[in-house]
Amino acid sequence: MTAERDCLVFEQPVLLLGGAEVPVGQLHSQLARGFALVAADGGANQLLGSEVIPDAIIGDMDSLTHRDNWARRCHTRQIAEQNSTDFEKCLYSTRAPWYLALGFCGQRLDHTLESLHLLVRYLRTHNVMLLSEDDVILVCDESVQLEMSPGTRLSIFPLSDVSFTSSSGLLYPLHGLKMAIGSAIGTSNSVSESTVRIDVEPDSEGCFALIAPVSEQGAFEALISSRATSGH
Repeated sequence: MTAERDCLVFEQPVLLLGGAEVPVGQLHSQLARGFALVAADGGANQLLGSEVIPDAIIGDMDSLTHRDNWARRCHTRQIAEQNSTDFEKCLYSTRAPWYLALGFCGQRLDHTLESLHLLVRYLRTHNVMLLSEDDVILVCDESVQLEMSPGTRLSIFPLSDVSFTSSSGLLYPLHGLKMAIGSAIGTSNSVSESTVRIDVEPDSEGCFALIAPVSEQGAFEALISSRATSGH
């Protein structure tokens, strides 16, 4: 981790830990991967009682317990402005190849919607994947290809108007389909072949969320890692 104009720069992927309760087994399995760890304010409270020390804690610090103790053990950055959530504060204060965001969805619908909003807002500058207890979520605005397990649920949910030219590997094709909230969505589609291809119209300016069970985390990570490498 290095500091660059008040921005923390990481050469490796970052695990962002939010304040929504994460199942202990899931939390420990993700922490064991050795990613850089940034806690969003009270997200660090989920580490109490363990020997895990985050690389940084960022936020307005209104939810962090034992703040002085944390400050002696890791980098803490208090950001007082109240126009953004702690999740967003973490994003605009860091740079990394890609992020796995854990503890930012699932318990409250409004918090989950806020997280999706931020994935759209930072789509061009930060590669962020959401992980909940049940699902993995990635926002895209271009054609994608994934290697997935046949029979797996894969939802394609529009976050703005988006037009598709074709698809392959899906039970319900997207050929010539325009999706928009309130018009047409693609929840509960299913993987029919191991390679899934979704093609977006070149002039489409919309974006969509891919949502799958957590068992497909590896497939989503392969996609977001490829996207980071290509400089998207």
